[in-house]
Amino acid sequence: MGVGNKRTLTKTRRKTRDVDQIISDLRSQKHLAQYKDTKLTQDLPGLGKNYCVTCSRWFDTPITLATHERGKPHKRRYACLPVDDFYWLSLI
Repeated sequence: MGVGNKRTLTKTRRKTRDVDQIISDLRSQKHLAQYKDTKLTQDLPGLGKNYCVTCSRWFDTPITLATHERGKPHKRRYACLPVDDFYWLSLI
C-alpha cells in the first residue's frame, strides 16, 4: 500500500487560498471570520493568534509573523493583489 503518486499529494498539500478569496477577506471581516471559524484553534500554530491575511498562513509567534512580512514570499503574494483597491494595506 502507499501513495500512488507522491507529486499529486504534495501539490494538494501546498494549496493555499486563491487571490479572489484573499481579496474578499480583506474587504469583509465577516468573510475572514467565517474562514477562521472553520479551523480549530488548538490545531493551529500559536493557537491561531498570528495570521497573515495576504498569504493565508498562521505563525507561532508575532516575531515570526513580522519576519515573514519582511520576506520575499510575502512580498510576492502582496504584489499579486490589486494595490489600487487596498492602498490602506501598507498602513497595517
